[in-house]
Amino acid sequence: MGLIATGQGRRSSSGDGGGGGRRQQRRRRALLPVRMAASGGLVLVALLAVAVAQLQHQWGAHAYTRPDQLQALLVLRNTYINKTSSWAKTLSHWKCPTDPSDSDSACDPCSKDWSGNWEYIHCRGSVGPYGEGSQGSFDGLVTNVHITDQELEGLPPRELCGLQHLRELDLDGSNFNGPFPSWTLTCFSDLQELDLSYNRLTGTIPADVAARVPTLQEFKVEHNEFVGTIPPSMGSMPRLRVIRFEYNHMQGTIPKEFSQLKKNLNTFEIASNDFSGDLMPLAEARPISVTVENNPQLCGMVPAGIRFAAGYNPAGTRLGQPCD
Repeated sequence: MGLIATGQGRRSSSGDGGGGGRRQQRRRRALLPVRMAASGGLVLVALLAVAVAQLQHQWGAHAYTRPDQLQALLVLRNTYINKTSSWAKTLSHWKCPTDPSDSDSACDPCSKDWSGNWEYIHCRGSVGPYGEGSQGSFDGLVTNVHITDQELEGLPPRELCGLQHLRELDLDGSNFNGPFPSWTLTCFSDLQELDLSYNRLTGTIPADVAARVPTLQEFKVEHNEFVGTIPPSMGSMPRLRVIRFEYNHMQGTIPKEFSQLKKNLNTFEIASNDFSGDLMPLAEARPISVTVENNPQLCGMVPAGIRFAAGYNPAGTRLGQPCD
């Protein structure tokens, strides 16, 4: 009892009239916002986790489109649908809610098969071929975009990068302008077909195309306004089988590295440019389709595999004549 009384006497004799208790109250009040903020942060994280879990559950049980793919498509739609009349017309079919006969989900761009509920997209699955009619394991991934012949203006939409599982990107037949969209070579790790043909794109083809997208099988940029040379690195792309440079303003020789394409190359179309030199880098290739006409500086012997390919026409060249 004496120890307790002595302690109480010391607290009282300090002259603060119970200030220790008030200091503790002040500390508790000062810490309250921090504790509330921390608690609020935990609550927010918990709510987000619940929302994501619910969305994932909904996708797994009812929807054919993965939530991240849906979000990427909505970003693209909302960014461009009011940009021009041609964009508005093109994206007018990207609507929610989805027809109940096609999905139990309120907004489901993919569908019961590969064709997709939204026009211009396919969801063929992450496994299997990428081309027309192919089907993989349907896993909610958007794998093909065909926004073609829509007369769209401006730069090609970089928002497509959100669809990182694309294996085919086809934007031909519009009025896209500006330089080669380099993001098309970095956003899609398994891109197999890139078609930018029939637009108004300018500049050069990136020199490191092979390093950026070694999976590419089809490279189509015909009917644009590209200049410069064919990147030699394209010769080291083991799967490349379709090359179309027709109707641009390109120049230079056929890279000697193209001799490495002899096993797979089936389409080589370079008509109406300003290429020079001979075609001997393709001496062992056996393409199905070749165009070379209207390249006044092409010259020299013509390999048999080129000469007998469909579409071969030496008009407007010096092929068959000695190079100077």
